[in-house]
Amino acid sequence: VDRAETAVERQRVALADARRRLAETELRAGFAGVLSGVTAVAGGLVTKNEKLGELIDPAALEVAFRVSTTQYARLIDAGGALMRLPIEAVLDVYGAELVAQGVLARVDAAVGAGLSGRLVFATLDDPRGFRPGDFVTLRIEEPPLDGVAEVPAAAIGTDDTVLVLGPEDRLRAAPAELLRRQGDRAIIRVGALAGREIVTERSPLLGAGIKVRPIRATAGARVGDAAMTAPDEAAAIVGEMIDLTPERRAGLVAFVEQSRQMPAEAKARVLAALRETRVPAEIVRRIEARMGG
Repeated sequence: VDRAETAVERQRVALADARRRLAETELRAGFAGVLSGVTAVAGGLVTKNEKLGELIDPAALEVAFRVSTTQYARLIDAGGALMRLPIEAVLDVYGAELVAQGVLARVDAAVGAGLSGRLVFATLDDPRGFRPGDFVTLRIEEPPLDGVAEVPAAAIGTDDTVLVLGPEDRLRAAPAELLRRQGDRAIIRVGALAGREIVTERSPLLGAGIKVRPIRATAGARVGDAAMTAPDEAAAIVGEMIDLTPERRAGLVAFVEQSRQMPAEAKARVLAALRETRVPAEIVRRIEARMGG
């Protein structure tokens, strides 16, 4: 009887060990995601601590971007902590845009050797269509600025001055406190420039003391007026639309349909645009650049 009980107990231990070994042949992720860089193959031997792949949660992505120390100073509060400012990440896909909203989350603890500025991270709320490794355009919504005006960047000289229209239409240089540069626009502190007319595009032929004949694009537009801070009129101009031959349209549609890199949502938008009677020239240009045409 004792021998039989011992044999049964041994079989139970062997069964438990077999079940444990079987359970160890399965890997279960702690969250749903997408596998990348899988190295496992059927019949292959796996060693301890071997990396079999990378699991990515497409709904939990971050954007890493580097800013200068001056720019970083605009993103922190009085206590030196990073403000949770809203951001917008834009991914350009053949002229169509995928947009995801997010917020500034953290800053890297150290500055790497040979680098400068700060490495900042932002979390994305719903990064649909985005993938790790994508290069995106990031827009950060800063706190509102008071007492400022938006002027063409060409109006600011290398010495941070603007040319102001004085008596008898003669120019004189006036200091301008430059706060921001945004593309071809600049934001300056109004201060003593309030209500003054300035030269919007400087040239080597213009300077202090020169008498000019003012050409006013907008009657009465002065620094500090609403007209100076309104969005650029060029932004309201619709992009150029062109007609396509049936052969050219078919080639573009076929290329987009066969693309494996374009997210389904962006692909649907691009195909819808290509099937219209007239197509945005920018979309055609970008697709043909990828095609090598």
